[in-house]
Amino acid sequence: MLLQAGLAVVAERGIELATLDEVAVAAGFTKGAIYRQFPSKSAFLLALFEQYAAVARAGAGARQAAWFIPLTLQFAAHAMRDPLLKRRFAVVLAEAPDGGSPDGQLLKALARVLPPSPTPAPSIVQKRGTP
Repeated sequence: MLLQAGLAVVAERGIELATLDEVAVAAGFTKGAIYRQFPSKSAFLLALFEQYAAVARAGAGARQAAWFIPLTLQFAAHAMRDPLLKRRFAVVLAEAPDGGSPDGQLLKALARVLPPSPTPAPSIVQKRGTP
């Protein structure tokens, strides 16, 4: 219930402007109820991203929620400024089935803009005195 309310509030207000007070009101809980489950707004946002990622990976049928496209754009904008979010978001985009739906086309377009970062190659620098 908290995460569903959070998805809707953050999609409408934006990541920076949405408050946990607004989420609590939308969910019918107190702000304290949120803090009992999540130690900070950052932890709550991480849980929101994980919920978003599960929906994105589930396919077009699951992506019909009114919050999906606005939240996709919010996460894409933040991924441009946050390298960790960029890596995580790129993985979600790569794993999401695209299909022919508008949300699938959006994910496919974003995947071209935010490709997954290659895993760094292991170091081949040898220690002095080793072959």
